[in-house]
Amino acid sequence: MIGAWTINVGGRVYGPYTSERMREFAGEGRLAPKSLVAREGTSDWHEAHDDPEFADLFGARDAKAAAVPSVNGNVTPQDLGLPRAQLAIVLDVKSRVSNNFEQTIMSLGPAYRLLPNVWIVATEDSANAVRNRLVQELGKLDSLFVIDATRNKAAWFNFGPEADVKIRRVWQKTF
Repeated sequence: MIGAWTINVGGRVYGPYTSERMREFAGEGRLAPKSLVAREGTSDWHEAHDDPEFADLFGARDAKAAAVPSVNGNVTPQDLGLPRAQLAIVLDVKSRVSNNFEQTIMSLGPAYRLLPNVWIVATEDSANAVRNRLVQELGKLDSLFVIDATRNKAAWFNFGPEADVKIRRVWQKTF
């Protein structure tokens, strides 16, 4: 596979993926500027926005962020003209979830446990960033689905390749 890449999420390595697939991930919000990537077969992990192969995907956002005055170097989505994200978090627990899981959700912003395994959250973070934070609290058999109702985005974890393809078909941008 030419131009094959791997992604490191919470210490778990996924891939290899082609450059084209990685670009699709970025368009879906699944590959963020700070996502850790490496060429297949190497352990040279670095942030996606620092890689020449993907820098163009994040350049406009980074340039806009650099032009916005910030406090302590932190730029919020609102600084970039983006609304606060309204998320739904759905968890399928098959192993013992860390005691910190609900505490991590509550640390994201105003949150409410709607059902035993469903939360709604208002946060500054993207669905991708929330997924990456929560994955660290999950067991190997657990699944997670994060829906960003504000931006029509979704991020998920541990559904397997067949479900991944089906989710992508359903969750395509319709505009």
